[in-house]
Amino acid sequence: MPRNLVTRTVASAFALTLFAGCAAQDVGQVGDRPREAITFAARAKYPGAAQESDRYKSVAVVDPGRKVLDVYNLSAQTIPATALWVNGGFVRQISPIAPKGHATVRYVELLEAGPGTRSFSQLDTPVQKVEIQTNDGNYAVQGPVNR
Repeated sequence: MPRNLVTRTVASAFALTLFAGCAAQDVGQVGDRPREAITFAARAKYPGAAQESDRYKSVAVVDPGRKVLDVYNLSAQTIPATALWVNGGFVRQISPIAPKGHATVRYVELLEAGPGTRSFSQLDTPVQKVEIQTNDGNYAVQGPVNR
């Protein structure tokens, strides 16, 4: 085989491997346990309009360029969060947020609730509303504010 053809074949195989790895990486970004995240979203039902709370104060900061959402707990007590809702249709299971702590969620981790199959990263829509679901209700998050 001519040397130029061998070089092109090796380069093509390398590029294919590199792109295949990137595609597999996107699937892994759904979370540490993608099947559980997908199952959670498929069974999730939007809890309805969020209530304001003096007990749970939080703010959402969005970085649309990096496709990342941070929720900061501004209160002196833990927010016993179970889920984070974006625009009323996309959800991500989260852990409680410690006082003065924060939770970071990538857009690709926000999955369409119910039988949908999309992640928020597939849409060309801004984050307009962020809510935190707890065992005792759904609470509004201030913002979002763009970074």
